[in-house]
Amino acid sequence: METTEITRTEQTIDGLAAIVWTLIEDGVEIAHLDAHTSGLILNVEVDDDRRGEGHARRLFDHADADLGLYHVPTWGRTPEGEIFADAMGGDTMDDERACEILGLDLDVVTNNYA
Repeated sequence: METTEITRTEQTIDGLAAIVWTLIEDGVEIAHLDAHTSGLILNVEVDDDRRGEGHARRLFDHADADLGLYHVPTWGRTPEGEIFADAMGGDTMDDERACEILGLDLDVVTNNYA
């Protein structure tokens, strides 16, 4: 019988205060979701051989219930991040707040990605 758990740890990622939720199955880390303490999603990773099994959804739902998550605006998403945001649904953080957290210039971001 397999055992799974989701752990929550506070860390600093690229100078940002963050919370990392890690999905562990039978003692092995198979996925994690990193978010700024404001709820802005920074990264989601699932082991390649475990994709398509609902682990990202499970982490998203757990972290969203725990903290309240926000997707980065479209200008900050990778192609995979766009697919993830579309699949998960939920709220997107406004441009100004996301730029403030990420240390980006709002005018540069909005002019380059408008």
